[in-house]
Amino acid sequence: MISKTKSKKVAVTYCRVSTDRQAKIGLSMQEQQRLCEERAHQEGYSILEVIKDDGKSAGSLKRAGMQRLMKLSVEKKIDAVFTVHSDRIARNADNYLQLRTLFRDNQVKLFFVQLPNLDDSASSKMMDTMLASINQYHRDITSEKVTMTMEGKAKLGYFPGLAPIGYKNITRKDIVVERAGQKIVVLDPIRAPLVKKAFELYETGNFNVFDICDVMFEKGLRTKYDKKIGHSRMYETLKNRFYIGEVHWGSVNIKNGKHDKLIDEDLFNRVQKLLEIKNGHACRRRKYTWLLNGFLKCYTHECKYTAEWHLKKKIAYYHCTNRNGCGKYIEMNKLEGMVADKFKDLEFSQDFIDLVIEKAKKIFYDRRKLYDDKKKALVNQKTAFETKRKVAEDKLFSDTISDSDFKRIREEITQELENIDNRMIELERGREVNVDVAQQVLNLSRNIHDAFNKASPKLKRQYLSFFWERFEVADGLIIKSVPSLLFGQLLELEKASYKNENSKKSVISNDSLKVIKSSQLCAR
Repeated sequence: MISKTKSKKVAVTYCRVSTDRQAKIGLSMQEQQRLCEERAHQEGYSILEVIKDDGKSAGSLKRAGMQRLMKLSVEKKIDAVFTVHSDRIARNADNYLQLRTLFRDNQVKLFFVQLPNLDDSASSKMMDTMLASINQYHRDITSEKVTMTMEGKAKLGYFPGLAPIGYKNITRKDIVVERAGQKIVVLDPIRAPLVKKAFELYETGNFNVFDICDVMFEKGLRTKYDKKIGHSRMYETLKNRFYIGEVHWGSVNIKNGKHDKLIDEDLFNRVQKLLEIKNGHACRRRKYTWLLNGFLKCYTHECKYTAEWHLKKKIAYYHCTNRNGCGKYIEMNKLEGMVADKFKDLEFSQDFIDLVIEKAKKIFYDRRKLYDDKKKALVNQKTAFETKRKVAEDKLFSDTISDSDFKRIREEITQELENIDNRMIELERGREVNVDVAQQVLNLSRNIHDAFNKASPKLKRQYLSFFWERFEVADGLIIKSVPSLLFGQLLELEKASYKNENSKKSVISNDSLKVIKSSQLCAR
């Protein structure tokens, strides 16, 4: 444990530079340390520790070195702090005065090598406050200049910051080009195609943002530290208009930036529409996955429902998110059973079923033919390579080729055969998926309720999105069921209908505006 020595006063030196450039043109860390140690020895202090913050801004106290300095002061393990100038410890007036108060309260003296010593007199405190204001003014004016310069560059159509993923920053050494165009953003030949692929995959509607992160990580889209891109960053990427050629920086909004587009505007707009739809149904990856998350709304308070596990009871409940609550928690299985029962009243018209089956058959047979053609091609390729291998083996035994040539040919052929086998496995998996999808489509068209009950949780949410916009709940019952826009159109075109006419009605007491309970309350 660090402790003060009784014979000599103890001090620490504090050194900081915010950038490498500052270290080159100003006082380096080594020079700051030397000056502080000399001054400390002159004042009769022994150096307990040299504290450094290399490449850190003084606009905040959240620096490792500064936190260490504050900790030593509070624990009363030091008597003084030596630094070259007041702007080394803080460039924010509030932070500086906060530190000054902390040091005074803990009897820690503050020495500046390049400034006169300040005591606790009124004039010294005034000077201290003025120094803090001057340091902050210098930081603020620098910030304004940088902001003005970067906004000026953005107005010319150049992106002034760190390039978004898929692009990279370069410096052009061309005297003909204007100064703002010397440092520009260009497409990254390796990562740009992967970012474009991420947009294309999301546009299919088969992937959420978490899935895109997983898939693109496998394809090689990673951070500069070779890590998987976080879902929040991927979400921001999919919403970034920079990829369609626009530049947005502060108050500057330029439609035609001077960088190359990565994707077209139509693809970008389709992705935005999907992001908006999926976010409405809260398609996020959570610790617990709730089937009805995003589909339930409180009829009384007009806010969404949430769910939680009561681990001691081993039961999950849905409930209103209003701060005062609705006074009733609904057991998860009970409410999900109510929603499942809603599918009992739905059916498609026979002509629509016939149309769906005919379309499903056509798609299935087309894909099966494509599967047969691809499999036949792979079998032919495999046969050709196996024949080539036999020829190489014959040449080896007839001493026509050398051992090294045979080894090279055999390794190449073995690798090609492995690739073909892997492609055949993937092809078989794809065929099984096509069969499963066709089976689900047929079952859904014939018996909606049965198809919903047999579906996986992920597919159930897809069914919910197809048929329903939301369910409004009050006092433990579903009061109103609002169909999705798509299913609503099918109802209007009489391609779908309710088996029970009562299922269309919503019963509400006009006198008291209270909900009248009924087992068949379901609004169209």
